[in-house]
Amino acid sequence: MTYCTQGDPLQLFADAVYQNTGAVVDPIPDGKLHRFNDPEGKRNNLACWYVLHLDGHPAGAIGNWRTGYQCTWRQDSRRQLDPAERARVEGIVQAARAQRERERIEAHRKAAERACALWRDARPATSDHPYLVSKQIPALCLRQCGDVLLVPLRTVAGELVNIQRIHPDGSKRFLKGGRITGTCALFGRELPEVGELYLAEGWATAATIANTLRQPVVAAMNAGNLKAVALAVREARPGVALVVAADNDHRTPGNPGITKAAEAARLVQGAMTWPTTCREPDCSCTDYNDTANCGRAPQ
Repeated sequence: MTYCTQGDPLQLFADAVYQNTGAVVDPIPDGKLHRFNDPEGKRNNLACWYVLHLDGHPAGAIGNWRTGYQCTWRQDSRRQLDPAERARVEGIVQAARAQRERERIEAHRKAAERACALWRDARPATSDHPYLVSKQIPALCLRQCGDVLLVPLRTVAGELVNIQRIHPDGSKRFLKGGRITGTCALFGRELPEVGELYLAEGWATAATIANTLRQPVVAAMNAGNLKAVALAVREARPGVALVVAADNDHRTPGNPGITKAAEAARLVQGAMTWPTTCREPDCSCTDYNDTANCGRAPQ
């Protein structure tokens, strides 16, 4: 509960929004839910929200769907929200949450349709693409549209739901609104039933492992997705020995590559491996592709 007893209620509520979300808003006291961007999220994320009414006793609620945070606000610290007020706010929040879920599902559907169309119309990728040349990896399981590489993201059941586009300069983009959590890029036609399966962060790292070890590999595409992919794989393939190949972000505080990978491995009782860097002060190697292409890296 957040409250303050003196001053302009609109300014007090705006202050409460800032204190709880870090965002600056100009509150509209119409009793409706208003969405705004989480400053720590992606651009145009609209993950935060507020509800404010001034009729009777100024009160409202503030929340962040990205983090799950939610609190109520009232100006009068001596008065609790009565049941009708609380039900009114909760009703607005629940309706907005349901609408947001419908929007998310529809965005996923449209992105999946576009992914299938792009994949169908593209040609097999060639190893002379600048990104592949720079990473020294073959064009495994990729397609190409013009000078843009297409990396397919699938569910563990094999459904194509999104695509990562890699441009010649190495910049990467997923399809807008496309599903990412729990999806992965697989080297091969389907997940193995038994044996070792490596799980890496990025596509280049996964390709390096697959090309070197001749083992099946899936790419989670980012560290934050390692846990979701590991859990999905474990549920779909309980007989697989999962090995999480972590990025070694040794120059980043907290080493998120190792931290996220360790969490994923622990949740699925999997093994974990990570690259040993060359330890030179100016070396920026963090993953297996980096160390494979670094002449100073230990063998």
